[in-house]
Amino acid sequence: MNDTDHFVEVSYSKDGGHNWSNKKRRSIGKVGQYEQRVKLVRMGRGRQWMFKITVSSPRKRDLLGGVLTVEPMDD
Repeated sequence: MNDTDHFVEVSYSKDGGHNWSNKKRRSIGKVGQYEQRVKLVRMGRGRQWMFKITVSSPRKRDLLGGVLTVEPMDD
């Protein structure tokens, strides 16, 4: 297996899975590059969030957690 830059694709739904965003592609680094973080920003607002995550690497991978930072909005 070659040492290429692998990626993750994330799409999300804000309405419980009825409609989905376009896929957002982010790098997860090369083989041996550990603890790479993936960030998505400026996603708007919604009530029933769902996420689909696809990883390009055929190697073993783990999703260790997720963090959501909520900022108040002026209506």
